Amino acid sequence: MGVRRVIMRWIVRTDGGVLTSPALRKVFKDLYLITIGQYTSGGCFDPEKIDPYTTFGRYCSIGRNIRIITANHPMHFKSMHVFFYNHMQNLCDHDLIEHIPLNIGNDVWIGDNAIIMPGVTSIGDGAVIGAGAVVHKSIPPYAVAVGNPARVVRYRFSDGVIRELLQSKWWEKSIEEIIPDIASYQRPFEDLPATGCSEV
Repeated sequence: MGVRRVIMRWIVRTDGGVLTSPALRKVFKDLYLITIGQYTSGGCFDPEKIDPYTTFGRYCSIGRNIRIITANHPMHFKSMHVFFYNHMQNLCDHDLIEHIPLNIGNDVWIGDNAIIMPGVTSIGDGAVIGAGAVVHKSIPPYAVAVGNPARVVRYRFSDGVIRELLQSKWWEKSIEEIIPDIASYQRPFEDLPATGCSEV
């Protein structure tokens, strides 16, 4: 644990920082099977809390102490203990449980202490997962989901603006490309009432 943190800090310091370090992202992809997009930061860089086969898009804000689980214990086995299904315990030559890949879109905000359960396959672009939420099913783009079980309580924008944002794919731009238009990212994009929920 200590050695890993020292190595990661060294990589971050020598490779441009956590927001942009290609080396740090390569370590996570190669060693932990976790893909982290450019400019994404926060709790995504904790392989003890993020299961393999998780992909984070670009420009995501990930809270501390989140937990992402991509596989369940094998309830149909004689025992559900890690000894019997995890190859790292040296009693089998490969993992005997299936990890279901999770794709987290771009510009997603996941609040502190949120839990994303096995079987969730996607968190859409621009979605918000509230602090402490327990997510049991996929969340659509630009939805705000809170609670246990998490439920969509509203959308960040109207249907038309969501379609426009998804088509624009602004997150594919580098921060240098965005800077000339930075003012449009630093003010309310659309005024919506605080209540109401629409389907996209």
